[in-house]
This record gives sequence, structure tokens and C-alpha cells, in this order.
Amino acid sequence: MHRVRVCGRLACRVALAIPCVFLIGQGFAARGQLRADPAVLSRASTDLLELVRSDAFSYFRFINRPWTARICEAFADLTDLPVVRLHGDAHLEQFALTKDAWGLDDFDDSARGPQFVDLVRFLGSIDLATRQRDWTSERDAAMTRFLDGYRRGLSDPAYRPSEPELVRELRARSPMSSPEFLAWGEKQMEPMEDIAYRSVLEGMEALARLMRAERSDLPPEYFAVVRAGWVHFGVGSALARRVLIRVQRRTADPADDELFEAKEVSNLDGLRCLDEPSLPSAVRVIDGTRQLGRLKHDILAVGPTLLIAPAADRTQHYLEWWVSRWEPTYREVRVGDLRSVADLADISFDAGVQLGAGQPPDDAVRARALASFAKLESRYRKETSALVEEMLTGWRELGAR
Repeated sequence: MHRVRVCGRLACRVALAIPCVFLIGQGFAARGQLRADPAVLSRASTDLLELVRSDAFSYFRFINRPWTARICEAFADLTDLPVVRLHGDAHLEQFALTKDAWGLDDFDDSARGPQFVDLVRFLGSIDLATRQRDWTSERDAAMTRFLDGYRRGLSDPAYRPSEPELVRELRARSPMSSPEFLAWGEKQMEPMEDIAYRSVLEGMEALARLMRAERSDLPPEYFAVVRAGWVHFGVGSALARRVLIRVQRRTADPADDELFEAKEVSNLDGLRCLDEPSLPSAVRVIDGTRQLGRLKHDILAVGPTLLIAPAADRTQHYLEWWVSRWEPTYREVRVGDLRSVADLADISFDAGVQLGAGQPPDDAVRARALASFAKLESRYRKETSALVEEMLTGWRELGAR
């Protein structure tokens, strides 16, 4: 399968992580509450607000940016840490599977920075999952499995763990047929403003030209838009501008159509422990998927600029977006899918291996990352515990409103 990367009207160059020194300010911020941004909350739908108020894990997913900012503060006394490729929002419910692959996916927040960003985020999800499933007596063991996986991946990037039993179990459940999948997708679409819809048509036409230049196997009619609309489901990305697009694939048969998602690039500005990107923001999503991802993306590209005019303010915006094809067999693991703490440990180990193995094939960088990891492992656990307590305080405060 080819994976095409496009920046505007030019093919983009993928930047791999390189060894460098990470320097940040000194001192800890005062402990407090990990609160959701009031401006972000004001844009949330009633259903989304109810979800994050009622479920701590959903709140955890909703506040990834404040969480990351708080991690940066918690480790602000450290200097000279190696920069690695980050998932940016690594947690249990980012673990996904398709008919032929499994692993962490959804690299919207991928960036480069210190390893503690991903490690503490995933450890936090383990902590919350054990609370939700009443497995707190096994929390430390599950965390150890994740950290062991990360160490193994860093030490031996060629290592691949066996397929988790839970993946086989979830894969065995009947997937939707193609017509069911397409019908489900169309139900998610919400009407678009005319200017935005025209921009989507123009953007897909430009993307089709670029893709066919890279992929001679694609027929001329590929990417012809059948229907498009805004989508707003999800938790962490529910407020991002996202367009779902049904396209004609290779024939005029509607059952042969496919679904593509065009998604706004998340804003990581101001997160001081992340490396400043040298390429367009959307490219970091492609970089993260390419370097860390395991799931196959037949088409994953940075799309031509999209002109939109939100109904709320009628102001035109030029949006940088990235495009991916939806795989009908794709499924994300949910905390409720875990049948036992053994499933939690297996998924955590696998995710740890993926994050460690996906780092650059530079022995010096890996050696530094391993040394840093060994030195800070106990602190990662300690800071995770503190951040989860802060997060739960903020969650309870939101639920009391």
C-alpha cells in the first residue's frame, strides 16, 4: 500500500526525529485542579457536556491539552532530555484494530518532545481504567507492563508482540457490511454552508490530481464527491472542525463508494515542552502516523487549504486540514471492552512496545532515551498519581455545577 503525503500543492518531505537536547524552564507549578478550558466547554454540545460530567475517563480524554500543559509544568525542572517522536495523546482508548492490524492510532496531536508526555498520559489512562473497573489492586502491575513494553521497544525496535487476545475477540464480532457502513456514515453528516461545501469539492479535486500523480493505479473518477457534511461525534476531537466525505471509488455502484474524513489540525501552540515544528502543522500528523503507527492507511494526506464560513460568526477561515480514508473494519478499544486485568496488561504492554519501537533508528538517541527512562521511571508513576488526583478534582468540580 502507498501512503501519500501532500502539503498544499506540493509533495511534502517527512521529517524523522533527530537527536537533540531538550531545554525547558525550572520549577514546579502549584498543585491544583486540572480544569477544562471554559472557552472550550462553552462550545460543547449538551450531550458532550453530560458525557464528560458523568464519566471521568471521558473528561480525561476531553482535557488532553490542559493535561499536557500540566505535564510540562510537572517536569519543568528537568533539562537535557532527548527529543523523541510523540503520539501526543496516548491512552487506552486510542488502541484500535482493523481486519489485519492493531495498535495505537489517531495521531492528531503527534509532535516531538520528551518521552514523559506520552508515558504519563498512558499511565494516567491505566490508573483511571483500574478505578473504573475496580481493579485498583492490579494498577501497579498494569503500569509495570506498559513501562516494560516501552523499555522493550526502545531496546529492541524489531520486536513485535503477539496479537492480544482481546484484539482477536473484538475482530471476531461481525463488522458492518459496506452498505451499512456507508449508511451509518451519512447519518453522521450535518449540513454544510455553501461556501464550505464548494471548498470541499475544489479541495478534493485538487487532492485527486495530486494523488493520481503519485498513484497511477487510481482511476480518473476516484475522489468524485457524492455527499459531504460536518461531523461532531467523539470526545477529544468532538469540537474540531471535521468533514465526512462520501466519494465514488472505482465504479458507479454506490456500494463501491468510500468515506473520507478531512480534519482540522489541532493547535499545539503554547505547550512549552513540545519541540517547535519546522514543517506545516498538518505534516506532524503524517509524520507521527508514519513513524509510530502500525495500522495501514492506504490514503493519508495533507489536503489543499479549505475555506470555511462557520454559521456562528459568518467569518471566513482558511483551514489547514488532513485527509484519511475510513477503514470499514476499524474499531477502537473501549475500557468497557476489557474482560479482565489481563486484557488491560496485554494492551498496555503492546502500546508501550509500539511507542518505544517507533523511535528513530539511532543508537545514540535510543541509549539516551533508555538512560533517561531508567532514571525517571519511579517519578513517572509518582507524577501520574498526582495528575490523576488533580484531574479528578477538576472533574468533580465540573460535575457539581
